[in-house]
Amino acid sequence: MRILWVVYGSLEQLSGGYLYDRLVVEYLRAHGVEVEVLGLSQPPYFLCPLRAVPPRLRSPEGLDAIVVDELIHPSVFRWAVARAQTATPLSRPPLVTLVHHLRSREQVPLLLKAAARSMERRLLAASDAVIANSRATAATVEELVGPLPLLAVCPPGCDRLPAVEAPPGPAGPVRLLATGNLIPRKGYDLLLELLAGMSGLPWELRVAGRSVDRRYERRLHKLVRQQGLVGRVTFMGELSDERLAEEYRHAEVFAFPSRYEGYGISLAEAVRAGLPFVAFTGGGVAEVVRGRGLLVPPGDLAGFGAHLRRLVVDAAFRERQAAMSRELAPALPRWQDTGRLFLAALQKACNCG
Repeated sequence: MRILWVVYGSLEQLSGGYLYDRLVVEYLRAHGVEVEVLGLSQPPYFLCPLRAVPPRLRSPEGLDAIVVDELIHPSVFRWAVARAQTATPLSRPPLVTLVHHLRSREQVPLLLKAAARSMERRLLAASDAVIANSRATAATVEELVGPLPLLAVCPPGCDRLPAVEAPPGPAGPVRLLATGNLIPRKGYDLLLELLAGMSGLPWELRVAGRSVDRRYERRLHKLVRQQGLVGRVTFMGELSDERLAEEYRHAEVFAFPSRYEGYGISLAEAVRAGLPFVAFTGGGVAEVVRGRGLLVPPGDLAGFGAHLRRLVVDAAFRERQAAMSRELAPALPRWQDTGRLFLAALQKACNCG
């Protein structure tokens, strides 16, 4: 089988979506699938539909399937629609769209939401198959476009990080960890506002994530200064897998304030590391942990803050929640499971499985 995998830029970028793409591509190649990666340049969002169709998409000779990451929907939806209207299914390789989450489900300005919804609907409706990272994401796809020829769910794994043997650090403030790129959707501003109301408690926060939105990054640093949290909050930037594994090992509580997630890879990794956690349930978050743990509806700052406060002040409660994570961990998917399910969905889409 030979497939074309289409993304923005390089698969080496650090985000949950690119991590998923990269590890699935590695699995497919290891199992005999030839994967050709097409990395598109990314213009400003509303200019993306004006870009010319890349030659490889116009001439898909030798391909058994084309996998398009939904993240590039504004650049390819017009091509997908034209392709579906002008070519018969037997004369073209199937189009498989991979959905991490729909942009139109994010808390974004109304104009952007409407544009994203229109473009996503047209891309998905023109797809021969859709692969979603969670049942929650699959439900949003069906809500947008209705029944599809093939809709498969392939949840992410949690076992990419190396095992580390790191001794516990010296006694001190309870170490909180949050991971993910610095973008508004991740909700770090909410977390900082909550922690400002807990300034009298013994905690420190460490945030691992690449700066993607410079304006948002400046806002976070301003919040730290305004709320008197200087010296208690550390933005570590982008970490290697080894460094990130060490952070999970040394952390005592995982905070997941994301406003919306198609799944929540970093939460799954925290559970595998045996950390107690508190999280908002926007999107597929509750699905990751089977509805267990300290979960609150999106926007319930009081509930999130109450759970976080108790995790900081009550060591016995913290340990009970950690024990629950250790109990959940064996049932979480591994990346081998993700790759196996993805390959099966591809074979079904190509009618070769």
